[in-house]
Amino acid sequence: MGWIARGLWGLIAAKDPPVHPRTKVGRALPMAGAVLGILCGLLAFEYYQGNVPDAETRNWIQIIACSILIAVPIGIVATRPLLAWRIAFFAAIYTSLVLKIVQGTPWPFQPVQIMSYPVILFVVAVRHRREVVVAAGLSAFLLILAYVNPANVAGLFLLVLAVLVIGDQIRRRREVQRELAEEAERTELAQARRAIAEERNRIAREMHDIVAHHMSLIAVRAETAVYRIEGVPPAVAEELQAIAGTSREALTEMRRLLGVLRDDSVPLTEPQPTLEELSGLIREARAAGVQIEYSPAPGIEVPPGVGLAAYRIVQEALSNARRHAAGAPVAIVIFRDQAELRVFVRNEPTGRPLVPEGKGHGLVGMHERATAIGGTLRAAPAADGGYEVVATLPLGDA
Repeated sequence: MGWIARGLWGLIAAKDPPVHPRTKVGRALPMAGAVLGILCGLLAFEYYQGNVPDAETRNWIQIIACSILIAVPIGIVATRPLLAWRIAFFAAIYTSLVLKIVQGTPWPFQPVQIMSYPVILFVVAVRHRREVVVAAGLSAFLLILAYVNPANVAGLFLLVLAVLVIGDQIRRRREVQRELAEEAERTELAQARRAIAEERNRIAREMHDIVAHHMSLIAVRAETAVYRIEGVPPAVAEELQAIAGTSREALTEMRRLLGVLRDDSVPLTEPQPTLEELSGLIREARAAGVQIEYSPAPGIEVPPGVGLAAYRIVQEALSNARRHAAGAPVAIVIFRDQAELRVFVRNEPTGRPLVPEGKGHGLVGMHERATAIGGTLRAAPAADGGYEVVATLPLGDA
């Protein structure tokens, strides 16, 4: 009963949802409806002129009023379908009471009403909740029972029912599509955030290993200095012990803070690759069938964090080339100047459409690698159909 009451109340008092057309046709519908309403009003007026008896005594005000009542729902149905049905429902009752049509037809309404009412009901079914649609259908059935020849009642019942069911299914399909699109957007956003978080965690773990290595060296060298160097004054020895203790405390605190980001499947003590190990990565890729042009520049020395970032960027770029441009030759260039290390990876055109990145987050990871140390990364298709990854990694005080 509550569902029926809500439907009846919605039919009487509910507001039509706002319309936000996205196409030129959608934006033109209100104006087209207004023009069509005026034309239908003129057709209704012309129809009444020829079918209302006693032309000398007919009430012109009532004819004009009925014509307007018939025309208005048609003019506003595109934007206010429920209001249009309310006016149409009132017009059906009012015109049947004040105007008597002389015509050998079993229909109580004129042709404009007969053609427009199913359209109005259809738009109501597309735009409103199911309980409101059911209430609108019941009101249409009441009109049919009250005014239509019994021989035509069954056919009109089926027509109205078909219009309402089709409109309701279209509305439901649109709702499902909108929900799926919103869910897909939320899922994609969540995946992107998770990928960024995972990559940052991985970077934090790897950087921890690098920093931990140097902190351990500081502590060990400070502790053993008094044994390796002869004649160390007591004050200096005490200061070195303090440095060693502070270094170990800092290392312990760093490991404790990293526990928030820890993935137990990846040990914190795992050695991290360096720029010198890039040649091994290239050999593995060549063994897997990738044609790589790479001339290692001997003697390039960079901070461990920068070398790790360069290694991971090249690793991910090669992985993307194997997945999305299989068979295409790859060129890798790495050089440094006084302030930065530059990494350039390019795969040649394959002669077929480039397979998009899809649901992976490799580019996100490379970007996080570069920005984590203050660098930049650009990954985009080249003009000739290839693909280029260009990273600029600052060396800091190196």
